Amino acid sequence: MTRIIFILFFALLGMQSYAANKTWTCINQNGETMFRIEAIHVSEFKNGLAKVYKNTLINNQWVTGYGFVNIKGEIVIPCTLKKANDFNGEVTFVQFEGEDFYTLINKRGERIPCKKYDDVKNFYPESQSLCAVYEDGKMGFINAQGVEVIPCMYIGSSVFSQGLASVCLTSSEKGEYGFINEKGEVVIPLKFIQSGTSSFSNGLARASVGGKTVLIDTTGKVVFETEKGNIQGHNFGLVEVITKPNRKGWGWVNFKDEFVIQPTYDYAVNFNEDGYAIVERDGLKGAIDTTGKIVIPLRYETVYCDISKDGFFAGVYPSKGAVSMANAAKDYFDKDLNQIELSDVKYLTAANGGDYLLFSTNGGRIGYMNRAFEIVIPGQYSRAYQFSEGFAWVQD
Repeated sequence: MTRIIFILFFALLGMQSYAANKTWTCINQNGETMFRIEAIHVSEFKNGLAKVYKNTLINNQWVTGYGFVNIKGEIVIPCTLKKANDFNGEVTFVQFEGEDFYTLINKRGERIPCKKYDDVKNFYPESQSLCAVYEDGKMGFINAQGVEVIPCMYIGSSVFSQGLASVCLTSSEKGEYGFINEKGEVVIPLKFIQSGTSSFSNGLARASVGGKTVLIDTTGKVVFETEKGNIQGHNFGLVEVITKPNRKGWGWVNFKDEFVIQPTYDYAVNFNEDGYAIVERDGLKGAIDTTGKIVIPLRYETVYCDISKDGFFAGVYPSKGAVSMANAAKDYFDKDLNQIELSDVKYLTAANGGDYLLFSTNGGRIGYMNRAFEIVIPGQYSRAYQFSEGFAWVQD
């Protein structure tokens, strides 16, 4: 009995410790302290507000919930919310305690009248005018004023790409997809049978016709099909295909249906905005350019990050046994794909489009480098997040 009591005590102690507020410091890009806040968890700044999850003493009772803090450190929306999305736009969805539906609020925390939805997505930066909402499992879209612009009668893509979203009527027996615009107008008839959703990129999207994957333009016209394999995507005038039934034999053809890069890879990620694709053969990964030239040798277990978004590539060597990403041996490559040496650096993490890279010293302290790999804020923190809108959260 005593043993059970001790186990229960330590379990409760662990839960209490896990849920305790911690001190978070908000710094600017010079490493200067802007303010401190006590919270369980914090999120990056979006449109001048950061979501925080914390314990707050209200009327002699501890309340745990989400709220929002501004760049001055002021709690502008109390931390009493059950759920909350980031403010990617001027409004966002939250759930209040005692309610099982989502409510739209503005940056002052004021409710914006709208229907009660079972589930919601977010006003994504690339598609801020509309947000996907769900009613009885059916998807529709509302605008920032809370008006349901597109009725809840679809399944499919929750984000518009190049002004179009791939959708299927929930009443469709065959699962026929097409594309609607942000007014809800059917631009491409709902006639394509496919197992998922597609999105437009460079004016083309994947669709299935007669059980075969093809590329269509924004009018719905089939502009490319191939007998050489199953189409996976396209970029830089090249179409990525899989040629073998076991999902191996990845390569690229041009729009004349000629192989430009032979299907010799066991797996591949399509070309990114810089024109590099991560490829795999015999369990080892590297990268190629659009001519098929190997620009990062195929000797790594994992290759992550990219040049435009992060300022570097990283290759992680295979290891014997379980080794964390942080402790695994790595090579780093700069924007020109030259291998670089970084002294007293255990690992770098993605910049996510920002100016600074997080790095950890061999001693486990975290700091920031710029994209020239110059230290701008020394490794002095036990925990740190990436900069967003000029601010970052750190812990000493």
